[in-house]
Amino acid sequence: MTSPRTRPRHALWLLAGASLLSSSPVCARSPAEHVEYKVLKGDTLYDLAIRYLANPGGYAVVQKLNRIANPRRIPTGRTLKIPRALLRREPIEATVLSYSGKVLVGARTAMVGMKVKEGDLLETADRSFVTLRLPDASTVSLPSRALVMVELLRRTLLADSVERRFTIARGQATGSVTPMTDPHSTFQFQTPRAMTSVRGTRFRVNYDPQDSSSRVEVVEGKVAFRESGQVEQLVAAGFGTKDSLPDPVPLLPPPALTAADKVQDEEALRFALQPVAGAAAYHIQIARDAGFLEAIDETRSDGPEAQFSGIGNGTYFVRSSAIDANGLEGLPSTYSFERRLNRLRTSIEEGRAGKYRQYLFRWDAPDLGPDLAGTQFRFQLSRNPDGSGAVADQTGLKGSSFVITDLPGGTYYWRVMSMTTGPERIYTKWSSTNELRVGAGK
Repeated sequence: MTSPRTRPRHALWLLAGASLLSSSPVCARSPAEHVEYKVLKGDTLYDLAIRYLANPGGYAVVQKLNRIANPRRIPTGRTLKIPRALLRREPIEATVLSYSGKVLVGARTAMVGMKVKEGDLLETADRSFVTLRLPDASTVSLPSRALVMVELLRRTLLADSVERRFTIARGQATGSVTPMTDPHSTFQFQTPRAMTSVRGTRFRVNYDPQDSSSRVEVVEGKVAFRESGQVEQLVAAGFGTKDSLPDPVPLLPPPALTAADKVQDEEALRFALQPVAGAAAYHIQIARDAGFLEAIDETRSDGPEAQFSGIGNGTYFVRSSAIDANGLEGLPSTYSFERRLNRLRTSIEEGRAGKYRQYLFRWDAPDLGPDLAGTQFRFQLSRNPDGSGAVADQTGLKGSSFVITDLPGGTYYWRVMSMTTGPERIYTKWSSTNELRVGAGK
């Protein structure tokens, strides 16, 4: 694979934030722009140059600009103007806030709290995720199968400006950027075909190396999108675009989750969405937090449904979005749900008690603990599959079986409900309905 550093970069740019919507693709630094410094007791221009300037010899520029006769003697309390272009930049670090699955930071396996530096390559495997937190609490989240280079993490001394740039070689990156107070600060996502420059917004950038296409979807804020030789497009919140579109298009609305309050108690988690008009596919993610900084699984589906496995008990969040024919991912919907595995297995044994036939109905609830403390069961035997026409409806059972003797001939339907008391609610679940056919003879 070609390194993100050596991939060609085409003349296609994205700019986000009202203050950045200019004719320049990046924030230019003019030598005439200054920062102010209030002189402390004992300061000299030589000391300030060593502490803050990229080249200590730059003190002479500061001396001339501020008309200082003696660089060793500056009045305490005086305010100096120092050109930004002279200031030294030093590296800063991001931190791995969370990860799931197989994530590499360079050649290292990701760990929570690990420092991420300029030059590190981030790679996520299938069903793997990572979120980085930067010093200003901005975050960068990578889903499965992403490859991103940390190109630039720098802070300018004596100024409030920071520069951050990430190159997306494959897959998607999501940014949640803390608003920047300094106009010289930058936060950029770059692909071989696009650049985003951000000043407090939420958006997604995706690059597909197979067709060299870049996509952007804006959730909050606004983005200016420009390809070389083309008219600039302003992409507002709720819109998206890609390099093959002449104008931004509205993002599809967030899908609604059906039965949103349903406890996920089956072995497989299943989610059904209300179909969205114009959707070609759907993207569904699972996370431990509502902000999806701790994503743990995801899938793409051609239809408005999704299935997951291997997720333990607990409270989680599901985020869904519809994908249009352009491949643009729409606005997301987020719901919380409870995962509480509760499998119910049933069986029946037929025997005789004297001259009568005897039916022993059994059930097993392996996820409720061996002693079934705090659990009761309800046994129901009916003439109809929906439970109506009950022949037996026994509640408050503590064991795992129920016996009925001498059933008249006919077709019956039976099922079992478990009832468990939790800290804040009572959990109930019916087993699947079983059919029982009894002959007329004894």
